[in-house]
Amino acid sequence: MSHTFDSARFGQLATDAQRLAAGAREHEDRVSSLVGDVESDRVPDILTILEGLCVGAREQRRIADSIRAGLTGDIGASNGHAPRPLVLVVDDSADSRDMAAMLLETSGFDAITAGNGLEGLIVAHYTRPAVVIMDVAMPVLDGVQATRLMKASHVTHDINVIAYTAKMNLEAALESLFVDVLQKPASPETMIGLVQRFALPGEPEAA
Repeated sequence: MSHTFDSARFGQLATDAQRLAAGAREHEDRVSSLVGDVESDRVPDILTILEGLCVGAREQRRIADSIRAGLTGDIGASNGHAPRPLVLVVDDSADSRDMAAMLLETSGFDAITAGNGLEGLIVAHYTRPAVVIMDVAMPVLDGVQATRLMKASHVTHDINVIAYTAKMNLEAALESLFVDVLQKPASPETMIGLVQRFALPGEPEAA
């Protein structure tokens, strides 16, 4: 199931991150105290202390998982199988991005979606997708501006970005930003074949 990035979650994510940091500090203090007790031969009940530390560690992991899921959904839960390549679909049309995400999910990829270039930048920074399918005309931050900023960042400059546009041709200067151009509307075979080329190098493209 694809995951849609929602900037409204940021308030809760910040709260969860604060709780995680506070729990980690408390955990560190308790471990330091335990070490001090052992060094001074003052061990009141080491089993009880360790059990409490385990409970705290599980809670910190739960909060960390909640933060990650808020940003990227349940992507990464491979259930023992090799992880699937992640594709980010950035498009201001909910129907367009949902259709693309569903196609990707049923074709061997994980998908995450964003509704404009700014959200796409944030998602790309956190998730490091193998490929981005980037709509060109969008509000807030268009696909060209978003891709320029992505290429300017050392975190995201190596990500393969495919332009997704209804235009027949992009200017040569713009084409250089993208690894390829996918014309709207694209057939499922064309989209998957292009994604496979950049997400799964060395493997045959879809027929």
